[in-house]
Order: sequence, then C-alpha cells, then structure tokens
Amino acid sequence: MRRMRQVAIVVAMVSTLAACSSKTNEGGVASSSSPAVQPSASVTQTPSPTGTPQPTAASASSTPAPTAKPQATASTKPTPAPAATAPSFSTPAEAKKLIEARAQEVVAALKEKNITKLASLVHPQKGVQFSPYSYLRPATDVQVQGSNLAALWASTSLTHWGTYDGSGNPIDLTFPNYWAKFVYNANFASAPQISYNTIIGKGNMTNNVFSIYPTSTYITVEYHFPGFDPQYQGMDWTSLRLVFAYSGSQWYLVAIVHDQHTI
Repeated sequence: MRRMRQVAIVVAMVSTLAACSSKTNEGGVASSSSPAVQPSASVTQTPSPTGTPQPTAASASSTPAPTAKPQATASTKPTPAPAATAPSFSTPAEAKKLIEARAQEVVAALKEKNITKLASLVHPQKGVQFSPYSYLRPATDVQVQGSNLAALWASTSLTHWGTYDGSGNPIDLTFPNYWAKFVYNANFASAPQISYNTIIGKGNMTNNVFSIYPTSTYITVEYHFPGFDPQYQGMDWTSLRLVFAYSGSQWYLVAIVHDQHTI
C-alpha cells in the first residue's frame, strides 16, 4: 500500500512538471529542446556590371590632342627678289653713257679673236645672232650660245650663214673665215664714226635692226668706216653693229650685224 502511494506521488510530480513546461512554451519563451530556426539564406546581390567608364573632362584633357600643322601664310614665304629693271634711256647720249664701256670690251675681244672673252659677254639665255647684212632673219640666221663659240671656232666644218647679196649663192664658211669677211673685216676698234641707237651706214638693202631689236629695250652700237679708197666714192663703206640687251645687272651681246654697200 505504501509503495503504491510512492508511485502515485512520483506520477503527480511528473505531471506537474509537464504542465509547467507547457505553460512556459505558451509564454513565448523558447524551449531549449526546440530546434533553432535556421536563418534563411540571404540572397547575395550581384552588383550590376559597371558600364564602360566615360572619360571625364580631366581624363580627356590628359590625352594630348594632335598638334595642328601651322598654315603657311604669305608672310612665311620668302619674297622673291624683284626682277632687275634695265636703266632707262631715251636719247643716243643716254644710251652711250650706259653701253660705251661694254661695247669697247666686245670690240677688243673681236679684234684679238679672244673667243673666251667674247663668250663671257654673250647673253646667257639668248646667245648671239650673226647676220651678214643689215636685213636680219631671226628664223634662219645663225644663233650661237656663248658656251658653244669655242667649239664652233675650232671646227673645220662649214656653217651656212645665209646668202651673198647679188648672187644669192650660199655663204658656207668656217667660223674663222666668216669672221674675217662678215665680223671683223675692218679695224672697227679704230672706227672713225661710232653711233648709239642711230644708223650711219645706209645701202639699198632694208635695215630692220630696230624692228627686231627696238631702241626702247635694246642698245645698238655702230662702228662705221665711210670708205677706204677714194676712187669708189664711199661705195666701199662698211659697218659693224653690236646689239646689247640688259639681263640681271649687266648688258650682254645679243647680235653681231655686218653691213656694207649692197646691189
């Protein structure tokens, strides 16, 4: 009997303890036996891809801009030197003042047959034209550059210089033979008459030297002998005309014109 009471007491205690535990849970106090709530896995926010960084004003300016090529201006270009202008002359006296010394150089070279000196006095672009008579024919007259005079002088070949007045036969001569007959056929360095842009010797043939070489631009110097033998009454006159053109800062020889009485 006694043992049964003890069992009943134990059962009653167990019931009381269970009731207390149930009340505690109802009060919101977590029981140590209750499984802990597992935190839900947080969603990791994947950062959205960052756009391509745009250059800022600072970064843009850090890249040096290509240097623009300087534009040439009129002031940066060298100014060409003005072309030399021939000294003005309008009268024979003014022409003489400009050309006398130069003409004497040419006549001296002709007298001495100094081809090297003569070449230095010939116009560097135009060369020198040879005419056996007063009527010049630029299309057919012999034209020689100064640098070629020595070779022509040394050549034994015949050169066609034009035709003889009266007969019309060809003037085919070496340069030295032409020189003796149609260049320095008299001692023109001692000519008694010299003129500047004025014609002295006049014959039956037309003289067109001033048409080819006008006196507004060129200077023509004439060395003239009125005659040698009185019995010919002046019909044995002869002239040498030298024509000069201005180039750079000098006067240069552009034509050697022979003249004499013609039929």
